[in-house]
Amino acid sequence: MRTLHLLFSGLICVILMASPVAGAVADEARPLKIVALSRHGVRSPTQAPETLALWSERLWPRWPVERGHLTPRGARLVTAMWADLRGTLLNCGLLPDAACPPPGTIFVRADTDQRTRATAHALLEGLTPGCAQGYAVADAEPDPLFHPVKAGLYAFDPAAAAKSVLGMTDGGLDRLQEDLAAPLALIERLSAPPSAKLCSRFGLPPQCRLSEIPNSVSISPEGRSVGLAGGLGIASSLAEIFLLEYGQWPGSAAAWGQVDGATLRQTQPVHSRIFDVVNRAPLVAWARGSSLLTEMTAALTGTHYDQRLNAASLVVFVGHDTNIANLGALLGVNWQAGGYPPNDIPPAGVLFLELWGRGDRREVRVRFYAQPPEALHAPFAEETRPLAPSGRGDATSPAQSPDVRGEFAADDAPSVNPRLHAPAAANVYAPPVVGAARFALADFLRMVREKTAGAPLAPRRVPHLHSGREVRK
Repeated sequence: MRTLHLLFSGLICVILMASPVAGAVADEARPLKIVALSRHGVRSPTQAPETLALWSERLWPRWPVERGHLTPRGARLVTAMWADLRGTLLNCGLLPDAACPPPGTIFVRADTDQRTRATAHALLEGLTPGCAQGYAVADAEPDPLFHPVKAGLYAFDPAAAAKSVLGMTDGGLDRLQEDLAAPLALIERLSAPPSAKLCSRFGLPPQCRLSEIPNSVSISPEGRSVGLAGGLGIASSLAEIFLLEYGQWPGSAAAWGQVDGATLRQTQPVHSRIFDVVNRAPLVAWARGSSLLTEMTAALTGTHYDQRLNAASLVVFVGHDTNIANLGALLGVNWQAGGYPPNDIPPAGVLFLELWGRGDRREVRVRFYAQPPEALHAPFAEETRPLAPSGRGDATSPAQSPDVRGEFAADDAPSVNPRLHAPAAANVYAPPVVGAARFALADFLRMVREKTAGAPLAPRRVPHLHSGREVRK
């Protein structure tokens, strides 16, 4: 089975190198290095239980981990995804065909959160199974590389930030709500009723609807955060939680037993559109994303101040969907992953910056990989047993009962189909160019310099390696 998998992965590499879309240089070009930015895997909601209770009076799911932490199943999905990508990297020549790659071949840098550190460990288990490879993590918290604004390197001016965000709405927040009317109404029906306490905060009757809660651009007093407050922001978070539940509990519908794969496709556009309005806003992307883009570019070209990133043929930064959206905006790159709305960033979705060469010519190609919804939802072998019903007439989600699938031993049997949880390559494009997102290296470097000019950059600090064996924080 591994031989078939490697043959399949090798075919993918050949197709990528010989694709007509790639243009005239692709027939002899080869990949030289990849620098990637990954989102963490499936996690529990980051909101406090009190906040969730405001959004809906339904009985919320009970997760097997602390708030905002990567779940054991989320880690396993990450490992499966990168085990599949490993075959492609091997056959493209970016990784040596060895049980454990030589030290320095792979370098992984994670944000300080538990979910990103645990994801780093899980992806290394897929790339280098049993090799006990460590990852780097900063001492500072928040890490200014992933959170330069939150770390105090920059403060948003409220007027400028609001103008930048509103400029992404094509007519203001009322227009945005009109454009999303149908999926917003669906989310409203799925989650209703919101609490009377939430309604009263906005001077609304106790039986108010989510769509009646007024919207605004919210900037914290110290200028460290920006987002959408009101019904749109709540609906976006609800849609994201439904996706996380869908990935966490295979074989069961999310959102109190109401959201299957087809319904998920109707709710996700709310999250992806509202998420882009904030995180792809030019000022937000520039302030939050320039530091990461600068360091990833340096790693790709072998000019990074940390020599470990220059030496590695594969460098992976593990952060958040916000980081990926910021970079997508700075690069002018968009993607369409199968089963998701445009520019959506599912759990463990990963953006690749690939350096390709032919003779003395170099170009940068941008790709995006994600596990399709059916891959996120697919059970592993031991997860096929049914869950006991919760006993509540309005609560059919498995999360109403203790999570019987969350804990598993490291040596549990793998899924029957080794590619059941494989990622798929998205359609990536950079308007106005038609086709794949590709840049001559000189053009790419010029664009990065222009887009990051004057931006707050993280201090040049070399993070220490962490074994990754214990991720409790």
